[in-house]
Amino acid sequence: MKQRKHILYSQPRAHTIGNVEYINEEWIFFDEESDEAFLLEEMIEDGFEILYNNNWLPARFYEHNILQVANEHHPLQNGETIRIRKRLLSSYHEWIEELSDSSFSLVAETLQSLGYSLYDCIYAHNFLSFQPKDHSCEGVNILLFDNEEMICALHHHYVRYSTNNKDLFKITKADGDELHFHN
Repeated sequence: MKQRKHILYSQPRAHTIGNVEYINEEWIFFDEESDEAFLLEEMIEDGFEILYNNNWLPARFYEHNILQVANEHHPLQNGETIRIRKRLLSSYHEWIEELSDSSFSLVAETLQSLGYSLYDCIYAHNFLSFQPKDHSCEGVNILLFDNEEMICALHHHYVRYSTNNKDLFKITKADGDELHFHN
């Protein structure tokens, strides 16, 4: 699990970056990429990071407008830059958890070699999650990734038997390039 978290946390495009403004007694987060505005409290589940002395540091609200940053209290100010870890689609998160550690690492490395992040998943049909856990099964999971340059489809063909599990992956980019790999 530690290795998976390290891989997830080191992925490109894992965060939404923006600025905050205090408007009508609420902190509003402005996504720098889309210019959309969100209530900050609805965006943060497990805290966020603030750009503090040119470093990203974990931050949490200590009091209404005061943050706990490292061992210091820091008043949050209009215009400060923060980043929030993106959430994974729930079906995609379940699929990741179903993979063995070696399959997870293989998928992450392969996607990264093609210029995709694990956080680029825009659609996940996790057929495996519909299968009974205590019975043999096989099928295909279908995932779509968009790195803002090109979309690719990842097909995960799986076989789950009590004594033998197999994973075959096929990535097809929108330009027709294909890559097959297995674990």
